[in-house]
Amino acid sequence: MKQERREWIKAVQELEGDLPGQVRALKAIEESDAWVHGKPVAFSYVPNLFNAQDMAFLQDTCTMTHRILTKVIERFIEDPSYREIFHFPPEAERLILLPCGYEEKLPMGRFDIFLDEDDKSFKFCEFNTDGSGAMSRDHLVSRALMETDSFKRFARTHKVEPFELFDSWVEAFMGIFKTDPCYVENPTVCVTDFRESGVFSDFNRFIEAFQRAGVNARFVDVRSFTFDGEHLIDPSDGTVINAIYRRSVTSEILQHPGECDAMIDAVAAGKVCLIGHFRTTVVHSKMVNVALFDPRTRAFLTDEEWAFVQAHVPVTYRLRHDTAELDISAVKADKDAWIIKPEDDYGASGVYPGVDFSQDEWERLVDENMDNAYIAQEFYPPRKVNVILPGRGTQMESWQQMPGFYQYCGKICGFYVRLGREGVIALDHGGIIANSYKVDC
Repeated sequence: MKQERREWIKAVQELEGDLPGQVRALKAIEESDAWVHGKPVAFSYVPNLFNAQDMAFLQDTCTMTHRILTKVIERFIEDPSYREIFHFPPEAERLILLPCGYEEKLPMGRFDIFLDEDDKSFKFCEFNTDGSGAMSRDHLVSRALMETDSFKRFARTHKVEPFELFDSWVEAFMGIFKTDPCYVENPTVCVTDFRESGVFSDFNRFIEAFQRAGVNARFVDVRSFTFDGEHLIDPSDGTVINAIYRRSVTSEILQHPGECDAMIDAVAAGKVCLIGHFRTTVVHSKMVNVALFDPRTRAFLTDEEWAFVQAHVPVTYRLRHDTAELDISAVKADKDAWIIKPEDDYGASGVYPGVDFSQDEWERLVDENMDNAYIAQEFYPPRKVNVILPGRGTQMESWQQMPGFYQYCGKICGFYVRLGREGVIALDHGGIIANSYKVDC
């Protein structure tokens, strides 16, 4: 990672900034569908470059993480007393426990980490399952940089490949679907989400990937289905839906009571294959961090798995007056050591790192969110890397980085890397993205 990053930056410097390439890359993204909040996604002109050693390390990390989280989901399903750790509302628990016809507990996820590239130490930021997205952003920036002289100069001495996240998901999806009782030849698959909050740059590419594989595919709003007791139907043309790629996060579904019942009823009746199933909510929730340190979890983890949790999962508590293990006065007093987050939300909504606030503001935020479905979590300072913003020649800046790796059934298939300058690394907080390549793999 680090050596390859230095070589890329050297290539840009040798080209005196490669301003023509930077301008072409900016124009390519402006003309693409990689827009966020009404403007083209901001990106670094320095990609992340993962060599074979890096990929082996990260795949080992992914394998262990997938194994541990799968065990947590399994225990939640099997043991009513274990569910008490999560404090899910009754409807969320009902959805999680709906029947599922296939074995894979965690088909898709994006696991975000704070990684030190010097010694490869890291802590997790969060585990995304429901709605893991942004694949198109990496794809489009990768494609744009491949047309630059910087890329071509770097590629003179390295084999460089973009990651592929669409066809690989179709392969994983169909492999799972074929093990489900709902499987039929020549099925119709749909991507589903709330239309107003869906990421269609992703959806359209996934639909095209299904079609390339010879599978009929479409988008259907999660509220639009009808269910006749036997078939889940797209009412726009009466087509029966056989399998669903769910991008609608469970917390958003719960905010629309009664509006998504057709899909839910079809899942409950075993009449449609839902990938990912609602049971992935167990590890999408921030409460999984609390659960990972609970003695009931330690009891079913191996020594190796427990050591991994202790080394890489930030210590997390429910932000409540009755959490015996939490010293609330210490949280208030040492603001830079803590971050508070909703127990179950997404998109960095309502996330407050102490480093971004004054002492008075921090104490007020802690008090306001006490006993309000929040967690208090150890804050792990993100490591910084050098970036060049396109349009600025060779001018380098140091930004905090948070790589996230996409896993399909426990296998790393690509990355979504964000950089920022605030305690929250997100596009909504002035952040940018950096695409990723495989190097000499």
